[in-house]
Amino acid sequence: MKYILITISILFLSCRNSESNRIDNIIRYNETSNITSLDPIYSNTQANIWATSQIFNTLVELDENAEIQPSLAKSWIISECGTTYKFFLRDDVFYHSSDCFGNDSTRKVSAHDFLFSISRINNEKKISPGKWVLDYINVDGVRALDDNTLEIQLPKKFPGLLGLLSMPYFSFIPYEAVAFYGDNFSFNPIGTGPFKFKKWKKNEKLILVKNKKYFEYDENNQQIPYVDGVSISFISQKESVFMNFILNKFDFISGLDNSFRDELILANGELKLEYKNRFQILSTPYLNTEYLGIHLPKVEDDNSPLMYKNFRKALNFCFSRDEMVKFLRNNIVSPAYSFVPNSLKPYSINNYNSISDDSIKNLLKTVPNFDDIIILNTTSDYLDVCEFIQHSASKFGINIKIEVSSPAVHRDIFSSGKSSLFRASWIADYPDPENFLSLFYSKNKSPNGPNYTHYDSDEFDYLYEKSFFSSDSVSRNKLFKKMEIIINEESVVVPLYYDYTFRLLSSNISNMSINCMNKLCLKNVKKITNYR
Repeated sequence: MKYILITISILFLSCRNSESNRIDNIIRYNETSNITSLDPIYSNTQANIWATSQIFNTLVELDENAEIQPSLAKSWIISECGTTYKFFLRDDVFYHSSDCFGNDSTRKVSAHDFLFSISRINNEKKISPGKWVLDYINVDGVRALDDNTLEIQLPKKFPGLLGLLSMPYFSFIPYEAVAFYGDNFSFNPIGTGPFKFKKWKKNEKLILVKNKKYFEYDENNQQIPYVDGVSISFISQKESVFMNFILNKFDFISGLDNSFRDELILANGELKLEYKNRFQILSTPYLNTEYLGIHLPKVEDDNSPLMYKNFRKALNFCFSRDEMVKFLRNNIVSPAYSFVPNSLKPYSINNYNSISDDSIKNLLKTVPNFDDIIILNTTSDYLDVCEFIQHSASKFGINIKIEVSSPAVHRDIFSSGKSSLFRASWIADYPDPENFLSLFYSKNKSPNGPNYTHYDSDEFDYLYEKSFFSSDSVSRNKLFKKMEIIINEESVVVPLYYDYTFRLLSSNISNMSINCMNKLCLKNVKKITNYR
């Protein structure tokens, strides 16, 4: 890889000397995972979310501090009981120009559009992966009081509602566009966002152009966005993506692949000196927990040593998370000792960091078949982490065999309960501890929900349900802490580390923000066009 980088650097300098001094005002980035749909009701992957977030708006949005900010709703009020929300919409927002609106070419956004949008999520024929978001809302209690006033009623209090409503699933969609384009709406998306759809050739390029009638202005009363458009490529080879970035063909890359991480980043997580003048790093704690999950019914059926709590505890403590994040992730992640990321909770879970080797051996003595082979399913991106755990566990006589699958196959394996032990991630849908703890609620068992371990506990369920009726954040956090203690004690999962959002930007890019949800916001980004 080092020789490749040297070659690329020579090419870069050559190109730099021969090209013009002008760079177009387009933000260019790559998606190694293909975008599958530009219809917001299918925005369940990062690739889809990033694209739809440029085209559509929601009632509210999250800023770089994950704080709720107005978007299509300029203000709102919440009833004292916390079950009725009234939103007051802006009256200066128009949809992107389109033939679907006839001679008028566009129209104003209306509160009635929200009802239409959630009706599509709720439509069984649409099979939206976001249908679960309506579990928090009384769909029959959603009303447009007039064109600019929307009322949303909840079946029970849910303090995380505003965060939930910031998800692209709740994007405003005009009924005219769906009626006009039908099943092709995904290839002809019409929204209100800072960029509008221009062209999409699957597996090659997606082009968005500036919405010149966008409703937002900066503090100097200048209309945004500042750039003329967005170009998204679909190169699957991460080494090729990095090469194109080095050659200034992309303006940023997201995440650090193992193939080039060590060439760029020092052991302390900082950018190497030779790259500091050309690139910049954006990074912040990510609401993402990497973990090993244990499918409890399967391990019972297989008579696996994982069926014993003491074995699961031994597995949880048999490796050093500090060494793992230092040597395998360049200290740009933080070790996880409980499931909810530390950045999301004001409480701490103590006495779960480590135990002595003798204590681990004593735990294993109580397990009759602790040396039976257990299979750990993973993908190639996390093979190094799994091999680290495998090696550490072997010192205590724990036998782990690793099986590697493609991401799609791997997801099917663990979501369908075919794997006893699997590597998985949970990325927050909205910034609330409840979203992480929902993975252990018995009514959320996969494939109908995110409870991939099929954990089932009356005590946990009671605390989880009670959290919706807590009157304040202090009471809720006490309940969340109790739930986490239960999960840790049962060792239902083995938390590995909390990820960081990480972007490497060209130095000619400014005003790009990043938050704990890894939101991509391009409306405020500026690009220096005489950079070379």
